[in-house]
Amino acid sequence: MYLHKKFDSFEDQGKGYAKHLINFIAKKYQNKYQILQVGTGDSPLTIPFYEKCGFKRSGKIKDFFVKNYDHPIFEAGHQLLDMIYLSKRLN
Repeated sequence: MYLHKKFDSFEDQGKGYAKHLINFIAKKYQNKYQILQVGTGDSPLTIPFYEKCGFKRSGKIKDFFVKNYDHPIFEAGHQLLDMIYLSKRLN
């Protein structure tokens, strides 16, 4: 399953929608899969969110955003360079 552009509008942030969605997915697939994995930019907003949801860093693709986009991508004033993978055990 691939989810893209989760709740990223400012008016939706902080309302628990993304956390609720992660918990729903984890519960629904806990008997089918062992690990839930996410990939995101190395952002001071998203990494702490996923860590609060129980994810741990599990990998990195160096310069992913530089090599795969024709323009710089910024989040919270921070240029995204590397794709960070985080994993959470489901069972």
